[in-house]
Amino acid sequence: MPTLILDNGSYSIKGGYATDDCPRLIPNVITRTKRTKRVYVGDLIDTSTDISGLYYRSPFERGFLTKWDCELAVWDRVFSNDVLGCTPISTDLIISEPMFNFGQIQRSVDEIVFEEYRFASLVRAPATRLAAIGAGHTIYGDNGGEPECVLVVDIGHSFAYVVPYFQGRQISEGVRRVDVGGRMLTSYLKETVSFRYWDMMDETYIMNAVKEKCCFVSSDFYRDLDAARGCIGGRSGKNSLGLEYVLPDFTNSKCGYIKGQGGEAEQQAMDTEAQVLPLCNERFAIPEALFHPVDVGLEQGGIHQAVVQAVMACNENLRGVLMANILLVGGTAALPGLQQRLQSEVQAMSPYRVCISIPKDPATGA
Repeated sequence: MPTLILDNGSYSIKGGYATDDCPRLIPNVITRTKRTKRVYVGDLIDTSTDISGLYYRSPFERGFLTKWDCELAVWDRVFSNDVLGCTPISTDLIISEPMFNFGQIQRSVDEIVFEEYRFASLVRAPATRLAAIGAGHTIYGDNGGEPECVLVVDIGHSFAYVVPYFQGRQISEGVRRVDVGGRMLTSYLKETVSFRYWDMMDETYIMNAVKEKCCFVSSDFYRDLDAARGCIGGRSGKNSLGLEYVLPDFTNSKCGYIKGQGGEAEQQAMDTEAQVLPLCNERFAIPEALFHPVDVGLEQGGIHQAVVQAVMACNENLRGVLMANILLVGGTAALPGLQQRLQSEVQAMSPYRVCISIPKDPATGA
């Protein structure tokens, strides 16, 4: 009997069978276009050329599944023959759930999985637990088994979780959460850009693409901030930190591109006057909120402090091994420079040797 694994994230669903080499990524959202008022479920938004001012309806609220009518529509799409081609009655299901999920939500999941879809069996587990099971491939190589001790740092859409595991069991007293994730970084970038350049407050889809293509985590924030003085995007022509992002015209380009790296879309648009978004210190100042949440008004420590606190809350005999087996996963973990910055910050606070591993695609790391 086939086993379907579903990482039901608040931003995207990562789904596939246990025998698949890599999962499918489907947006876990229902979108409606501003101009045509058409509604798209999940990955169907990729078929639309009208992505300006999209309205989003997510099944998740503050990281927990609350809107079941929305989630059922997305699951119907995911299980359909057009996506995963699942026959629930002859399929076992493994599905992820948020850390410390509410009992009422768990019961609702059980009822819908068995009564609505009629799956043969169900296993619920936090995404960090699923990541820990496969951590040996990332930490030790292709032939490595599951580590006896592993610290999973999952930087997702809503939150960043730090969860230690020993012999497959979660060490609950060591769990830490930082209330900064990919959604907050996108909103922070929208507000900053709207204040300085263009009004992009309604352009979540475009600004999320800008964040993924242009932003990075600085290894030395104040050095780069000093180097970026006087830089306005790529217009100065002298600062390596500055670049210009060409906003989409919805004819040659759907999401936009970095000027000079647009390929065929840029060649086709050469005769038209493009709308350009200059970027410089925004590229690294926005992700800095992961290490200094106070920048976005949160009275919390950064993810590096959460890692140290999580390890120090565990048994003294486990601390050194946990520091040496840190696994970094989650869509936001794909930001360039994050792994190196996190390792240097944690090492500066820890008496143990720190080693942070990251899979090739952190978004599908679980």
